[in-house]
Amino acid sequence: MMRFTVLSGVTIAVLAAVLSACGNGVAVQSEPPRGSLSIVDDTGEALTFAKPVERIACVVSLCIDLTAELGMEPIAIGESGVRTIAMQPEFYGEKGRSFASIGGSFFEPNVEDLVAAKPDLVIGLEGVHDALREGLSGIAPVLLVNPVSYSESVELLMAVGGVTGRTKEAQASADAFLAKLEEAKRKSPKDRKALIMYGSDVNFAIVTDSGLGGTVLREIAAYPWKVNDPSEDPFGEGAIPYSLEKLLAENPDAIFVESYSFQPGAKQLSEQLSQLPLWSELKAVQEGKVAEVRSPIWGDGRGTRSLGIMVDEAMAFLYPELP
Repeated sequence: MMRFTVLSGVTIAVLAAVLSACGNGVAVQSEPPRGSLSIVDDTGEALTFAKPVERIACVVSLCIDLTAELGMEPIAIGESGVRTIAMQPEFYGEKGRSFASIGGSFFEPNVEDLVAAKPDLVIGLEGVHDALREGLSGIAPVLLVNPVSYSESVELLMAVGGVTGRTKEAQASADAFLAKLEEAKRKSPKDRKALIMYGSDVNFAIVTDSGLGGTVLREIAAYPWKVNDPSEDPFGEGAIPYSLEKLLAENPDAIFVESYSFQPGAKQLSEQLSQLPLWSELKAVQEGKVAEVRSPIWGDGRGTRSLGIMVDEAMAFLYPELP
């Protein structure tokens, strides 16, 4: 879990608000040097800063969500999905084209590009970008994160808001997301069974109720998908491989599809599945309730802005009759 201490900027009121929003997940560390800003990431690594972080480099889409919510701009970003989410209208739009590029692949970002950007902090994905710590040793600290519930996303936003000196912006964004979710919960009849599925071909997986998107959708819809066999989800991310046979047994009312393509011109996942006989037997398919969503936001964004978009789009698709 993300933990943080910010002696010079976080008031007791802000800390109380985070604890209220996130349960008991926040743990305050022993004191770092007075006046410093400290955060502990999902690997247990403690990062301490003498002054607020200003220059953030993003090698994961979640970082784009965080900087946007805090009213900041990244000084350099990765390509592919990271660039894609930056260019979405709800994030930086056309300005997202102009951010300096971090070359290489998602799994192996170009270290020379990161060094050239001179960041105060690099934000990456736990379990993917861990090796960057060695490559950037003595140059820039690396914050490795991987929230698996919306409360952890809120907690992360507040923690990064602390070390950037933007606790007010973090609190405002956290409050806006939680208020949106609460309003959706109030309005939702929760009488439609929903599912998030993802993949690049017919060997797909689903997001369960313990996965990040599942923790959101289970608040506004019936969401019966669970991890029953822990060996299918060894990293505890709430995602498991699935089959059309098992999907038909539950027969959801609505399906949200996150398509990932690794080749130009690849077909969307729902289009590939439409070639299989069982797909047409699903209620959601028969009733036209299959939505191809923006995977850079629904699947990769992971922050409160992305999750807020998920709430808006899911509510409109599940309950179009609601005002």
